Amino acid sequence: MFITGIINLLMAGMLLKGSKAYWQYAVYYRTRLLTALWIGVFGLGYILHGIFMWRYTWPTAASALTVSYFHLGAICFSWGYTTLLKPNYLTHRIIARDSLYFFIGLLVYWTVALLWKYEPTLTLLSYCMYFLYAAWIVFVFYQTYNQVSSRLLRLSYGNVMDFVRWMQVCCDLIVLFGICSVIITGIFPTDFWPYTLLLIAGVCMFAFISYSLNKYGATIETTTEATKKVTMKYENI
Repeated sequence: MFITGIINLLMAGMLLKGSKAYWQYAVYYRTRLLTALWIGVFGLGYILHGIFMWRYTWPTAASALTVSYFHLGAICFSWGYTTLLKPNYLTHRIIARDSLYFFIGLLVYWTVALLWKYEPTLTLLSYCMYFLYAAWIVFVFYQTYNQVSSRLLRLSYGNVMDFVRWMQVCCDLIVLFGICSVIITGIFPTDFWPYTLLLIAGVCMFAFISYSLNKYGATIETTTEATKKVTMKYENI
């Protein structure tokens, strides 16, 4: 846990350090910052699991901690990656809505933890807050992705094939990891071996995201201009 947590914090630091060169590209710059926050919070979560070992002594708290940083990660995904496709997606209304829902989610997750030390059924029920939000942002993302990617390719605006492929692969992995990990955590609240596999898978996924974000920076001018033009032309996206 400590090793994976430290690796995550190092990756978050590298993303932050490399973000300074892209400050003029507001959407991409924000995505890098949100991804660094996301990876860093996961790293801190791993370290807290290692320090307190709640999975053995207080399973509901361990589950609440896990779903808390996964929920924050879902917000970072929505605000960062959907906005890469649709630059005008992130509005004050969406920020307020997601922040309020996250606050309510934290109340639900940690109320179960504070009232019971081991309560698998209520823990799984509390996870519905996360799964409802995850299902919604995944629907919005893929709806936006399908519309924008098809129009980018149809317009043949510059070399955007790498961008389209990267978004598909990267975000498929994020969604798969985000949903499956919470399901597995809920099914095995006190077992350590599934969590070990998730730690390793998480580090590999975050390493791929960090690599992909840096590679995306190489085509930032073309893809930024392309997504802006598509969004302006198709305001109903």
